[in-house]
Amino acid sequence: MTLYDMIGKTYAQTKRSDSRIAEKLLEILASSQASTIADIGAGAGSYALVLAEYGYRVLAIEPSVTMRSQAIAHPAIEWIDGYADNLPLPNQAVDAAIIMLAFHHFQDYRQALGEVHRVVGNGQIVLFTYDPAMISSFWLTKYFPSFVKDVESMFLPIPKLMDEIQTVVGHVVNVIPFPLPHDLSDSFAAVGWARPELYLDSSIRNGISSFAKIDADELDNGLSRLREDLKRDMGSKVRISTPAKTV
Repeated sequence: MTLYDMIGKTYAQTKRSDSRIAEKLLEILASSQASTIADIGAGAGSYALVLAEYGYRVLAIEPSVTMRSQAIAHPAIEWIDGYADNLPLPNQAVDAAIIMLAFHHFQDYRQALGEVHRVVGNGQIVLFTYDPAMISSFWLTKYFPSFVKDVESMFLPIPKLMDEIQTVVGHVVNVIPFPLPHDLSDSFAAVGWARPELYLDSSIRNGISSFAKIDADELDNGLSRLREDLKRDMGSKVRISTPAKTV
């Protein structure tokens, strides 16, 4: 079983689309006049479903059968078993592509960018990712210090990501900062930045790859210290910073 088959068991419950992220995504796509969109690394399809409900035809590409099996069926969504670095689509098959917090999972991101460009052509590519420059100031790393190395090894710095996209794809890259709402409904790793108690919920942790890779002793120690701090009503002390996202 791969890491993402393991952590994806509860994606339908924990990785729900967030309305603010969905709104920004729809706003960006509206400028492209796209009708068919590839959702690459679609997970359990929460954002594919949003697009389908707004009238888009979606090709949801996801290699994990565990995640695909949790998807809500929709007549405008076609599910495809495939990897980003070898997309099972013909050239210029779609008008646009979205990659929602999946780029850092691609084994060969340059090959994946080339494949996305091949199937999109001159169409729009929307990539929602994390700015690793923010991780060292995220209060969560005080409890789980290995998160710093994990995030910095997984996510490309934004300037490097821009350079890679421009080099491989040739598109002009626009970076749109997206500060995270305090009440996210999409439970990715930063979901509890303003609600530390969420990290005590194993169902949320089990869907976050950084927690799946953490050493058991560090996990137990970090959870114990976080639990004690919250018991002493120190929530305001740990809510230090917002780990910003970028679209």
